[in-house]
Order: sequence, then C-alpha cells, then structure tokens
Amino acid sequence: MKVCITADWHISGTRPRCRADEDWMESQRKDIEAVWQIAREKRVEAVWILGDLFDTSRVATEAVNLVLTEFEQAPCPVYTLCGNHDLPYHSFDLLERSSIGTILHKFPMLGTDPNIGVVAYPFGKEPEYGALSDYMKANGMHTWITHQLTFPNDAARPVPGVGGALAQELLDACPAASVILTGDYHHGYIYTAPDGRRVITPGCLNIGDADMKDYQPQVYIFDTFDLSVEAVNLPIHGKIETTYLEHEHALADMKEKFVASLSAGAITMKSFTEALNDVLPTLPDGVRKVLEEVKESTIAA
Repeated sequence: MKVCITADWHISGTRPRCRADEDWMESQRKDIEAVWQIAREKRVEAVWILGDLFDTSRVATEAVNLVLTEFEQAPCPVYTLCGNHDLPYHSFDLLERSSIGTILHKFPMLGTDPNIGVVAYPFGKEPEYGALSDYMKANGMHTWITHQLTFPNDAARPVPGVGGALAQELLDACPAASVILTGDYHHGYIYTAPDGRRVITPGCLNIGDADMKDYQPQVYIFDTFDLSVEAVNLPIHGKIETTYLEHEHALADMKEKFVASLSAGAITMKSFTEALNDVLPTLPDGVRKVLEEVKESTIAA
C-alpha cells in the first residue's frame, strides 16, 4: 500500500505572528490542497496525518470547517492520528471536548492494521515499549506509527537536556519495528540506523515560526510493503515575517549587555535611566521602542 505521510498541520483560526499572509485561512487551504495534489500525482491509496492536525485542542469554527471541507475533497481516504496539541490537557479521554473529535466523527482515526503490518496509537495511549515490540514481533508487524518528539541526533535538540528521544533510542526501545513514523518534531528527516532500520519524520505542513523561515516543508511517500520512502517538497504559500524576531534578539542582546555592565559597576541604574531619558527623543522609532522596553524591564526588575 502506497501512502502519503504528513504531520503537524497545526491548523488554526489565528494567524501566527511570523506570518504576513493577507488571508491566513486561504494560505492554510492552499497548503492542504498541495498535499492532495501530491497524493494525486503519486497515486497513493491514503494520506496519513501523524498528529497535531490542529494547533490547539479547540480552534475557531472556521478552522474546523476548513478541515472538514478539504477532507471531503481529498483524492483518497485521509486518516488522522491524535497528537498532543489536538487533545485537551494532552488527554485522549477528553477527545469529545476537542476540535479533532469533531473531525473523527466523520473521518477515520489512524490505527493498527495487521493487513499492512502497521501499529498506531493516539497520543498517550501507547503500551509500554517492551509490550509493543513483543506484540509487533508476534504478529509480524513492521511499522510503528507514533506522535512523540524525536530528534535525528543530539545536536538537533534546541536546548541540551530537553525532553524527547533520539531516533536511535526509539529504535532501540522497539527492536521489532523496521520503520517508525513519528510526528511532533517540525523539521522533516529520515534517520537510518546501522542495521538499516529507519525513523521517518515528515515535519510540519507550513511555517509557523520565524526561526524556520528557511525551512522547506515536505511530505513522504511510503510503501507499506517494500518499506521504500520518497521525499516530496511542498510549495510555500503566504509571507514569512521576521521583523519581530530581529527586534526580540536585539532586545535580549541589549538586556544582557546592560546586566553585565551593571554587575561590573560600570554603570548605575540612575545613570542608565538618566542617559536613556536624554537620548530617547532623538532616536528613530524602532530603536526608541527597543530602548524603552529595556528601560521598563530593568526598572521593573
């Protein structure tokens, strides 16, 4: 069975602040239609969404209606796995209180299918890894579908010691799995272990963070029989806005330098405030705004 795997659509009614799209809902619609187009071109039999269909457990009605309408127009069946963002308090037991619960009343949830050797569980409902591996081995299953934060390597962790697992750790935890398909991590990758087993993470559908402005969204075409995989790039719709991020970095840098100077006794709070009051009226609007924030935050501290 040939399928299109994708994840982390994070559909919402609220435009992320890194986006400058004239019509955020329309941009999201185009993103979804791009997945359908690839599904048509590759003649897949299904589309699998590996969690976090929505950005929060309850989204605007127009976002739910967008998904319902687009799923109706899909060229093949669409199956969705519940991710942590989809569920109230990350609990599958509260599914009926969620927006994805509305979708699942009409469209099927991605689940275990012995006919194609696949096991899948919604977020928070997976068995212990040992029991899962034993079940897969006993039943000739080869592919495990999950939604959990998985990094290709330790260098990919944004902060040392942050939660989540490494791809190799996940493979070690479930030795019966030849392939692990997982969502949650927004940068798509394929990790191949020394023994040939793989972790495949499709990444996010669209760019919702300015730090990812250079990221190329993609989907993977996966064959459940020969376990082959092909990456296909997605078009980028709308406009990415990074000005606010540059502003935040400048503000953080100024705060850090000020604290260092204050600690070294190079300046005092009084001299700093007086100097700012003198110079602020003469500065351009953007610079003045940053310095006013620095002044307010340091005085409050």
